[in-house]
Amino acid sequence: MRTDRVILRSIFTTLLAVIVLFGIMLLTLFALFPSTMAKITYDIGLNESSVKYAERAYKRSDDVFYAAFAFETSILTEDSATIEKNGLSLLADDEFAEYCKARNEEIAANDKVSITYQQYVYGQVTMAQYSQGKITEAISTACQSLNGAFPKNNAAAILYLTALKGADEDTVTALTLKMEQLQADDLSNEDRQYLQALLSLGEA
Repeated sequence: MRTDRVILRSIFTTLLAVIVLFGIMLLTLFALFPSTMAKITYDIGLNESSVKYAERAYKRSDDVFYAAFAFETSILTEDSATIEKNGLSLLADDEFAEYCKARNEEIAANDKVSITYQQYVYGQVTMAQYSQGKITEAISTACQSLNGAFPKNNAAAILYLTALKGADEDTVTALTLKMEQLQADDLSNEDRQYLQALLSLGEA
């Protein structure tokens, strides 16, 4: 009887030690390897946790990859404030333009996608701001995306169409003024035609 108790106690002690050790290993992994945890939590569908770990990884490494990871995973959370925060962080990164070049090459290989990565990010941030009622910020972000051009599916166009659909006359008017100013710029014929077609929708 005593022998059984000793054996059971030994098993229990060993099991407890294993659990404690496993817990310590997990805590160490959480603290020291946020980039690894970002991927692990993403793979099992814990998007909110994945965003937080990606944010930590970016803060620690200053690698634009993790800024993009945090932003793209934020979209899966469908939380506008989180999308805006991580989108703005990505847009502000010094390596954003170079990162976009690489992503655009991937996009170019997919015939079904007709938007650049830059416009995708700007569009998501713009709509996240708009959904929070930050109209001025949304218009500003949308216009910043243009940079002297008016490409297909740009952030300003997306915001304009959304405002038209929602009968948001103030936003439509503000964007119309901004876009009309663009017509005086040296746009390509394709961009100009797209801009004019968009403006004609507001006149209908």
